[in-house]
Amino acid sequence: MSISLVEVAGANFRTDYDSDKLNTDFMGRLGMRKRYLPARLAISRSLAISAPVDTSADELEPGKVIKGDTLFGTGTALSVWLSLIVERSGEPNIDTKRLISLVGAHWRRGLAKLDEEWEQAGQDVAQFVRRLVEVAELPTAGGRLPSSGGNGTSGMTFSSGEIKVLLGEIGEDVATKEKVYWSLNGTGGAPHAAVMGGSGSGKTVMAAAMLRGIREQAPVPLIAFDFKGDLAGFTGTKGQAPLGEVFDAQVIEPPRMPIPLDVLALTERDQFGIDQAASRFRESFSRLKGARLGDRQRTYVHEAAARALAAESPCELGHIRDRLSEVYQEHEAREDGAVANMEELCRFPLFEPEMSPAEFFQRSWIIKLPPTVAEDSRTIVVNLLLDALDQYLNSLGDSAVGPDGARGLRVLCMVDEAHQILGTKLPSLSRLIRMSRSKGGAVMLVSQSPDDFSGEDDEFLDNMGLVAAFATNAKPGAAARVLGKGANLTNLQTGQCFVRFDKTTKKIKAW
Repeated sequence: MSISLVEVAGANFRTDYDSDKLNTDFMGRLGMRKRYLPARLAISRSLAISAPVDTSADELEPGKVIKGDTLFGTGTALSVWLSLIVERSGEPNIDTKRLISLVGAHWRRGLAKLDEEWEQAGQDVAQFVRRLVEVAELPTAGGRLPSSGGNGTSGMTFSSGEIKVLLGEIGEDVATKEKVYWSLNGTGGAPHAAVMGGSGSGKTVMAAAMLRGIREQAPVPLIAFDFKGDLAGFTGTKGQAPLGEVFDAQVIEPPRMPIPLDVLALTERDQFGIDQAASRFRESFSRLKGARLGDRQRTYVHEAAARALAAESPCELGHIRDRLSEVYQEHEAREDGAVANMEELCRFPLFEPEMSPAEFFQRSWIIKLPPTVAEDSRTIVVNLLLDALDQYLNSLGDSAVGPDGARGLRVLCMVDEAHQILGTKLPSLSRLIRMSRSKGGAVMLVSQSPDDFSGEDDEFLDNMGLVAAFATNAKPGAAARVLGKGANLTNLQTGQCFVRFDKTTKKIKAW
C-alpha cells in the first residue's frame, strides 16, 4: 500500500506516556523549547541502531500527540525522514498506521538509549554531545565543546573570551565624546553591576542595553526577577526586540504558574548537607514579613526542614509545612505565626520540582513578581531561588579562563527594582556577589538610589565591578560612598549618569 507525504504531514504521532515524560525531561536537560526537538533526536538515535524496533508496546498508555509536519517538517525534510524510517524497517509496503507504530517505537527506543548515554556522561551536556558526535561519526575538529565543572556536575560555560559591554544605548563619555565600554569578565575585575536611578531616569534602559550587549557576544542564560511585570516586553528607547525574546526566556508568574525547579534539592545528602540546607531554609523563611523567629521557633523550623529534606526527594514546601505541624505537636507547643506563615506559603504552589538546578539554570527565565503577588510569596520565591542558584554554582568547579584571561560565564542574574530586597542582608545574594565570579556567575541589581544599599555592609558594593547612577535625590553621603566625591546626582540631564569602574568615575550619556 502506498503512502503520501500529505498523509504523513497530517498524521498524529505519539509514543507511550512514560517515554513522553522522558521527552519533556530532555527538553530541560538540553535547553530545548519545542517537544519535537528531543523527539527528532531520539528517532535519529534509534535509526542509528541496526536491530529492528519492537512495536509490541503499542498498547501502553499513549503520550501527547505531535503532528507529522511539526515532528518531521515539510517538503524535502519530510521526504528524508520517511525514506530513512521505511528503509530501516525493511518492509516493502507501509501504510500510515504502520508508520505511526514504527515512529512511536523508534521514539521510545531512542529516548531510552539517550537516557542511558546521559547517565554515562555524568549528566554533563558537553560529554553527552561528544557521545552523540561519536555515534554519528561526525568530525570533532570544528570547535571546542563547552567545559563542565571540575567535580563532574553539569556546568556548561557559555562564553570563551572577554565580553566588553557598551554602557547603555549610546554609551558616550560626556567630556570626550568617546564610547565607553566595561569589561564584564576581564582579568582582575568583578562581573557584577549596580544600576541606580529614580523613577523614569532610564536605569532599566541602560540595564537592558547592557544585557543585550552581553547576549550578542555569548548565549549566556538569564535569571531575571521582575517586580514591575514589564521586563519581558521591554524594548528600550530604540524599539528593539523585547528582552524576553532576545534571551529566549520563559516568563513565569508564580503562583499562577509554579516555577518548575527542584528548589530544595540537596547537593549532599549526608547529615551535614541536610543540616546546612535546613539552616538556609530557616534563614530564608525568617525574612518573611512578620516571621521574626524566636529561639524556640528557629529550632522548630530547622527541625521540620531537616526531617522533610531527609525523608523526601524531591522535597517541597508542603513537606516542610507538614513536618512543622508534627514538631509543634510533639513538643506540645501552641501553633503560632511560624505555622501560620508556612500554611500561607503553601496556599498556592510556588514551585514544582520538574527540573534539577543544573537543568533549570542553563535556560533563561523571567520571574514576574508584580505588586499583585502576595509579599510573602515574592519574598520566599526570591530567597529560595537565589539560594538555589548560589548552591548550584558553588557545587561546580571554577569556570574556564581563556587565553585572554577572561573568565567563562555560566549564568546572569538580574534583579529589577532591587530596592525591594536590598537592605535585608540576604545571605544568598551576598554570597553570589562575593563568590560567584570564579564559578561563572554575574549579578546585576537595578535599584532606585544609592540609599538602597545602606543596609548592606561596606564590602557589598566593593564587590561590584560597575556602579552607575542616574538622577536621584540620594543623600550626599550615600552617593559619595558609591561614586566618590564630586558626583552630584541631582543635576544630571536626561539620559546622563555617573559610572564607576576600574577605580575611576565618569559622566556618560547612556541613552
